[in-house]
Amino acid sequence: MRPSAALVFAALLSLASAGRAQMPGKIDLEAAEAAAPLMGARVFASDGQEVGAVTDVLFDDTGRAIRLRINAAIRLGLGTRRVEIPPGAFSVSGSTVVLELPADAVNALPEFADASEDNK
Repeated sequence: MRPSAALVFAALLSLASAGRAQMPGKIDLEAAEAAAPLMGARVFASDGQEVGAVTDVLFDDTGRAIRLRINAAIRLGLGTRRVEIPPGAFSVSGSTVVLELPADAVNALPEFADASEDNK
């Protein structure tokens, strides 16, 4: 194959794959429907203390919730901070989330920094 024909072929392949790519900002409706009942759900630590409310749910390829982001109260009740609950550290019971972590461990989690907020 001549070099110019190879370049044309490569360009056509890249355009074909770009046409199949998901549009930026496109919402996965199935994930949104699955997350809706959990949004704002009360979150309780393993010791029974309420530690926050769900703000975001991340799913794996099978549609199973694998990570939660919650607004957790800051010590002394002076506002909230957003933290991410790791995989396997929570279970959903109706409209409530129960963590496998005590309240002290939730308080020790680092604050979640959204990369999109850094670009603003």
